Amino acid sequence: MDKRKLQRTMYERGGVCAAQRITLAVLAGGCVLLGWWLLTGSGLTELGGWFGWHLIRGDAARRMCLTGGFTIYYVRILFTEFVFLKRGVGWNEVFTIAPWLLIIIVLLGIAGGVNPTPIGPVAAVGVALFAFGSWLNSHAEYARHIWKQMPEHKGRLYTQGLFRLSRHPNYFGDLLSFSGLCMISGAWITMLIPVLMLAGFVFVNIPVLDSHLHDHYGDEFDRYARRTRKLIPFVY
Repeated sequence: MDKRKLQRTMYERGGVCAAQRITLAVLAGGCVLLGWWLLTGSGLTELGGWFGWHLIRGDAARRMCLTGGFTIYYVRILFTEFVFLKRGVGWNEVFTIAPWLLIIIVLLGIAGGVNPTPIGPVAAVGVALFAFGSWLNSHAEYARHIWKQMPEHKGRLYTQGLFRLSRHPNYFGDLLSFSGLCMISGAWITMLIPVLMLAGFVFVNIPVLDSHLHDHYGDEFDRYARRTRKLIPFVY
């Protein structure tokens, strides 16, 4: 992994990059529409017909919970792209996030959509985990956004709120929310999603972003990093 190249590509891009943001919003919206089609429309039946699979729609409440989760996540993407995110967005980022989201929605849509078992305690915990993870991510981003708007904080590193407990509480929130969606689906193969997300955070996103923050904030970030866990509060 060329960390310096990734750092420049992911976190040091300037400009508004409106075309990239809009493209990502459109592609992500298309993925969510596909999820709706699979879970609430004729998608599973038609998909089964195309590939010779016998797919029958499963428990309605489970399908509705997954559809709601996809929708909430899409709204979060829009806020992140058009409100919270100040750096530029590259085409490579667009065409990395969109296919990954497509894989997630197709896997959850099929595996959870055909599950006939009525939702029970595991799915209920999944709903709670998804809600908490979504709040964790969004609240962390919102609090930092508000703090950064104040002129006296220009050029300073935000280390307050949830960022006191973790250097990347937004990543931790995503990890929890997608784990919750996998629990809602009731198909344990979908737990590959948060496992791969965790690997991406640990081996790519966090090292590259921390390197960028070190270059940008210097000793201020180094002191913060020494006293704060990377991802999971009190653990890692």
